[in-house]
Amino acid sequence: MTDEFYVGYFPKSPKGIARIAAAGSVAILVAGLTAGVLLAVRQPSFASSRFEFGADRDYAGDLENWPAPMLLTADARYLLVAPGKHGLVIANELIGRKVHLRGSLIERGADRMLEVERDSIRAETSESNPAPAPPRVDLGEIRLTGEIVDTKCYLGVMNPGEGKVHRGCAARCIAGGVPPAFAVRDATGEVRTLLLIGTDHKPIGQQLAGFAAEPVEISGRLSRSGSSFVLETDPSRIRWQR
Repeated sequence: MTDEFYVGYFPKSPKGIARIAAAGSVAILVAGLTAGVLLAVRQPSFASSRFEFGADRDYAGDLENWPAPMLLTADARYLLVAPGKHGLVIANELIGRKVHLRGSLIERGADRMLEVERDSIRAETSESNPAPAPPRVDLGEIRLTGEIVDTKCYLGVMNPGEGKVHRGCAARCIAGGVPPAFAVRDATGEVRTLLLIGTDHKPIGQQLAGFAAEPVEISGRLSRSGSSFVLETDPSRIRWQR
């Protein structure tokens, strides 16, 4: 208890009040710094992904269009997209042929994509036959919970390319033709990227844009083509997980 009294227009406060004010200021400062450190430590780390923006390179392989535009090379499978928030449209006469193209690499873990330079796709003029497309392996009906993402941003163009902070961008990319995917965790806790396609084997991005970046449950039929996992579904089989 103290009889000291301070009025704001006095040039200095009494010593007892000054000590209390100083101690309180230090305590508030320490609490603020501690809270900041704890928030930074608990913040999830960014995914190990990258986008080689502007670093176009030459690629060659077989051009496929199922479940999405892809380039199959001797050692990898690349999803293909156009610059900006657009999917890549492939001329019918190029599907199934050996081609050369230029593109910038986008990758996240084992998943790879190329942002293809406009008008760079050229079919080989030789008589060499393309390698046969890998067989589709039916893995049966499943029901999974995860997040619908646009593959371009998710695989490396944006970081983070998922979650509510990315919802608007993901919706626009998917509506623009960027292949949608379903990001889920398998039994080991590893995140898997399942490409999404309609039950009629046609793109359904326009119908999925509104579900982007939200937790949802999807029922459908899972298959594997090479190293790509594909989930065939219908928008009516998607349920919100609030």
